[in-house]
Amino acid sequence: MFNNGLNLIHLLILLLALSLSGKTSAFKSQPIKISHAYFEPYIWSENGTSKGIYVDILKEVFEKRMGMTIEFESLPWLRAQRRVQNGKSDGMITLYTPERAEYSSTGKVPIFIETMGLFTYINHPRLEQMKNIQSIDDIEEFQILTYFGDGVSIEKFPGFNVDYGASDLKSVLKKLHLKRGDVLIQSETVTLYNIKKLGLENSIIQVPRVDFSVLEFKLCISKKSPFIDIIPVFDETLSALRQDGTIQEIFEKYGL
Repeated sequence: MFNNGLNLIHLLILLLALSLSGKTSAFKSQPIKISHAYFEPYIWSENGTSKGIYVDILKEVFEKRMGMTIEFESLPWLRAQRRVQNGKSDGMITLYTPERAEYSSTGKVPIFIETMGLFTYINHPRLEQMKNIQSIDDIEEFQILTYFGDGVSIEKFPGFNVDYGASDLKSVLKKLHLKRGDVLIQSETVTLYNIKKLGLENSIIQVPRVDFSVLEFKLCISKKSPFIDIIPVFDETLSALRQDGTIQEIFEKYGL
């Protein structure tokens, strides 16, 4: 007999994991390939080696706890997404948008949840106006800077004046520093981290009192990948990492 509903839930999860264990064990000699671009401190490549919070979390999940192997591919972001779409790469970590849902699947457990902030250059002539932004519609008159394949901007700012001419976030910040656009709307954590790393604290600021929706970044698996059926097991393993404190330890390793 079960003492409560929680025990029943745990049993059902265990049965699900066992039912999929044959599939995961069949892949132990076949690496799962994850494509990514530059998104430091979450993921980036240095001297041909992928590093960051995502890398540590996925290695913990797949290699240490699921007995699989994992490979990372560092590419320009648009190309990384195309590889997942075409089934040449198994997955990526990103915002799950309607466009990405057409060619990938994801679970219920996010790897991290982030607030999007508004950034501009210091002494922008319309800074006071920016501080009074109340909705996405109030952004329409400003030129938004971003990079190729930025799903957040594609989804939330259709028809707006968006410059997708940069290759990655670092390039966007350099353009904003040179006043080649008005604003950047991006992850608070990642943007503030890179502003400091690039030494741009005296030229780029976060607009106070303005934030946008909270977004969930998840592992998206290509519908053409042989690993598509392991998503429930991945969710359960990721939840276990959160509960036992491993996720927090990884974030603290990077000063977050």
